[in-house]
Amino acid sequence: MEKKITLPQIFADGMVLQREQEIRIFGSADEGTRVTAVLRGPEGEAKAQAAADSEGAFLITLAPQKPGTGYELELSADDASEPEITIKDVCVGDVWLACGQSNMEYYLRYDAHWNDVQHWQRDPEVRMFNVPRISYEGQLWRHEEDSGFWFQEGHEAWGVFSAPGYAFARKIRETQGVPVGVIGCNWGGTKACCWIEESYLREEPLNVFNRDYQAEVDKWDPAELEEASLKAFAHENSYRHELEWRTVMYGLTRKEQDVWMREHANDPELPLGPWHYYRPSGLYHTMLETIAPLSVKGVLWYQGESDDEYADIYDQTMKALIQCYRDTFRNETLPFLFVQLAPFGTWLDISGELYPAVREKQDHAAHVIPYTAMTSVMDLGDRIDIHPKYKIEVGERLALLARGHVYGENILCDPPEFHSAEMRGKTFSAPDPDSSNPEGSAAVIRMHFLHAEGGLTAEETPEYDPSSCFRLFADEKEIPAGQVRTEDDMIELQVQIPAGTALLRISFAEEAYTDVRIRNAAGLPVKPFHTQLEVELG
Repeated sequence: MEKKITLPQIFADGMVLQREQEIRIFGSADEGTRVTAVLRGPEGEAKAQAAADSEGAFLITLAPQKPGTGYELELSADDASEPEITIKDVCVGDVWLACGQSNMEYYLRYDAHWNDVQHWQRDPEVRMFNVPRISYEGQLWRHEEDSGFWFQEGHEAWGVFSAPGYAFARKIRETQGVPVGVIGCNWGGTKACCWIEESYLREEPLNVFNRDYQAEVDKWDPAELEEASLKAFAHENSYRHELEWRTVMYGLTRKEQDVWMREHANDPELPLGPWHYYRPSGLYHTMLETIAPLSVKGVLWYQGESDDEYADIYDQTMKALIQCYRDTFRNETLPFLFVQLAPFGTWLDISGELYPAVREKQDHAAHVIPYTAMTSVMDLGDRIDIHPKYKIEVGERLALLARGHVYGENILCDPPEFHSAEMRGKTFSAPDPDSSNPEGSAAVIRMHFLHAEGGLTAEETPEYDPSSCFRLFADEKEIPAGQVRTEDDMIELQVQIPAGTALLRISFAEEAYTDVRIRNAAGLPVKPFHTQLEVELG
């Protein structure tokens, strides 16, 4: 039978459709072709029809369905007696997108728990789909065998699926009791602008991404740019390069990283241009748009490492990104749950020096953009690796956010957030051989936090001092943070303040790399913050 209907790859055996929302079926056919969709389930069927428009696109909307398994989707053209396409083993449940750069893309096989994960009891109602990583039309990419189809735990593609996305799906399946599908739509190293449609990047300040892109393209002769791009892609697409890159992702010592960089110093470098997956709006069209406007429950986002150059506008970038996603998936209240960047020092030739500024903008975005929430991983960083290995925990923390903010469970799901501070103390005089002025004040700084129900707990061992996350400045002079104590919703610092100090500034975890082990009852670490207090002690 001649094929009249073409569907995106997302419509395939084993797929998950979103429950209790209108179900959108979309694809292409000859102009005017009447396409009928029938979803057959345990309790009956839903049926609707639409005609392909002048560009050959059609969109069919089926009535919302209850969660369950054993559904079958049929599509036929022009009232044909037999369906042209039949999609089997369909579930109706919750569909989530797992988006971002390499820390969301991070393969399960690289995770610290991978050996254990492989022995977990498998659940056939957890389904996964990797959107093919395509940078430009006509690209031939080795990874096609790992993407473009739905699969379950144990499949050969399982080990190269997003570890955070998978862990999230497991936990939501366990707590909500419905089938869960998670769609990986991510690519390592990408800026947020790669995933945003052009119209959202036209105005100041976000048009800086297009200006930078054009400036790079203008440096090249067009033919030379194409030749260099295809040569670099051929290198990246080689099996040898993939094997070598695996060693990096599993983790290298600093010395091993230096050796790796020397050995690969002459590798072909992909220039920014029409073939590069870093170009603004590119992956929006070649990846994200291929699964839209599928009905989905929400978006998981872990990205920002590559946006440190413009950290000062990252909250505005996030606002544009989220609005773009909500428009693309036709849901103005689409939940958007994201991860604050993990602590990190240096990895290969990359530094985390500007990451504190990105974290601050991420926190601001979570406060001002509706239907968003952010989790903290300030206890899961790695000083010498931009890819921390504990991604199962990341997915489970995102699931906590979803359970509290999306599914309406009355649980503690947000990381502790600074609320207010107060100072108490008295003047003292004591010998201080390191100071020309022995006078000062013994003060107690009490800081109160939101999302601290059940109390805060500070881990303290011979190897770890919780005060290491604090930096205190008496006017402009840095002073020791002193002893840390926690009680209920409070962190208490006992400090000695030099005489004559007018202002005490407190900074917590605002370094490229730090290790926060002050947590709430849900095991979530305190987010970075800063505050200041006027010194008025008698």
